[in-house]
Amino acid sequence: MADTDNDHPEFDNNSKWPRRLLHVPSMTSCKWAPGNTYRGCQNPPYIALSYTWGRFQLRTPEQNPQVTSIPVRGVPWAIPRVDPDRHFSVDEFQYVINETMKTAERYYEFDDQKSAGPQKETWGNRIVRPVLRFLEKRRTEYEFLWLDIACIDQRESSTKLAEVGRQARIFQNAKHSYVWLSHLPHERLNSFLLDFQSAVAGLQAEPYSAVTSFNSAGWLSMAIQALEGLTADPWFSSLWTLQEGYLCNHAIILSREGRVSCDQSLIAMRSFSLNILFKLAFDLVLWSERTTAPRSEPEYTQVVDLIRRTGMGALWYNNPMGLLGVSNHRKTSRALDRVYAIMQAFGTDFRVGVNPDHVYTLEELEDEFGAAIIRTYPILSQMHVYLKAPALGKGWCVQGNSVVPTILDRGDMFGWDGGNRIDINIDISSHTLCELSPLTIEGNQWAHLSGKACDFASLQKAWWDADQTEYAKKILQSQWRMHGNTIQSIHMIALDRETHLSPLPAELDALNVINVKKRNRQHQLAAWVTEQSQKKPLVVFLLGRCDFDNESFNSGVILFERDEGGIRHWRRVGVCVWLHSHLPNTDDKDPLWPLLRGEGEGWRHLEGIMG
Repeated sequence: MADTDNDHPEFDNNSKWPRRLLHVPSMTSCKWAPGNTYRGCQNPPYIALSYTWGRFQLRTPEQNPQVTSIPVRGVPWAIPRVDPDRHFSVDEFQYVINETMKTAERYYEFDDQKSAGPQKETWGNRIVRPVLRFLEKRRTEYEFLWLDIACIDQRESSTKLAEVGRQARIFQNAKHSYVWLSHLPHERLNSFLLDFQSAVAGLQAEPYSAVTSFNSAGWLSMAIQALEGLTADPWFSSLWTLQEGYLCNHAIILSREGRVSCDQSLIAMRSFSLNILFKLAFDLVLWSERTTAPRSEPEYTQVVDLIRRTGMGALWYNNPMGLLGVSNHRKTSRALDRVYAIMQAFGTDFRVGVNPDHVYTLEELEDEFGAAIIRTYPILSQMHVYLKAPALGKGWCVQGNSVVPTILDRGDMFGWDGGNRIDINIDISSHTLCELSPLTIEGNQWAHLSGKACDFASLQKAWWDADQTEYAKKILQSQWRMHGNTIQSIHMIALDRETHLSPLPAELDALNVINVKKRNRQHQLAAWVTEQSQKKPLVVFLLGRCDFDNESFNSGVILFERDEGGIRHWRRVGVCVWLHSHLPNTDDKDPLWPLLRGEGEGWRHLEGIMG
């Protein structure tokens, strides 16, 4: 008799353990029991597999009736059938499931080295091959796998919704995670990954010189071909895998055959994981913002757009504010899932759209999403830029056209208490210095803000003065993020698009303006914004301060005041951050320095409506 889906009375929905795990040797879905026990095994290490299947499901018995589902015991629901002509077969699925149970350490590192194909005989592989055979014989195997179709009730129920809402915990508690790119055979996947790696390395070799030309076309074409080949796999267009990729970007990439590709750029080989792939995309974005090559080339626009649409750059960042924008490029049958499918990236207890008596529109859900973020993470709520002008009243919350520039990639520096990267473990303390909250006016959602503000022009002068002193040299020895700069400035600015400001000069028209060689573009950008403020006064609203490793910087949002729709309100044009801990605390060196700390007469109280 099939098992029921009722929870054990002692099951804690807030725990990190799944309601069910698949016992792979017997292909039995095992329910949680007290002591985190599954099939008599307490606290078992388990593997998590991220893949996609919904678009390829055979939804009626009349569709390919000869096709069966993968056999899973112990479940009261029907396991979905998948069209093998369009996606994968039961045998292929079962093989990959079995492969994920192998010893992760061996499997991660050495799969390519065990290839049956001919290899050049070297002293290295004469040693490696016997070691691999030794490890193969003595490997231990995992027994439990978290697989959605076997571990989440496929019928509509409160239990299903509860478990879908716990996937962040489940993936983060897994011993290891894999991503199955089921449409990419191993040789093609391996070729795409290595070509992309080579293309990025070739572009990074640019000398960034005004007198030395650099031909980027060949490398860009290689990068585009590799990226298009990789992202043609449906995993990269699935909405629900977006959150999984963000939360577990350490997951190892598997080919259609369940094999691993190795990154051979290092002395010690490592398997290609999502974070290696996403870091390459991030490096390509940095190159695109530093390059002296013409940005008018079609290949340049194509590769930047491809990275943005697929979200590869955003998935590397430790800032979840760009995920809503990426979700708008993913495929889904329900528009509301563009929010539901990413909300756990903001925390395992982050919930929106939970009123069972209300039928939400996407706009309502985005408003509720933005309101929840601004309440929980007021500084982080502004750490993005708009690619298109938000509608009246919406210029306070993250939108589907929001992206995160690289200068804001560390969400933990802006009050976010989560993390998706393994390199974020430094002592960070974020302090909110303002009040931001949602505000309903005539049935529409705005934001209320209260705190300190100063004239942008005054702050720009203080940035310039500070960078002309001997203390500026300390920045180069600090932990202040360089983001590809070859010279550093005390501040960094990122501007929204489609604001009232004039079109940006060509060399400053980038989401992340990089200082290269002797061209301090950030100071050029700040001076340009100051010129714009003569047309309509601009202020910097102080959001907060971040302390890390004995260093401190402030963050703010750049605003102007306007009257539109009968409501006088503040509208943002961008964000800025600036370092100040390297400067002495005394005011006798420069009277503007207290301004950099968020102190003094230059700051005044600002309270009003934002949107």
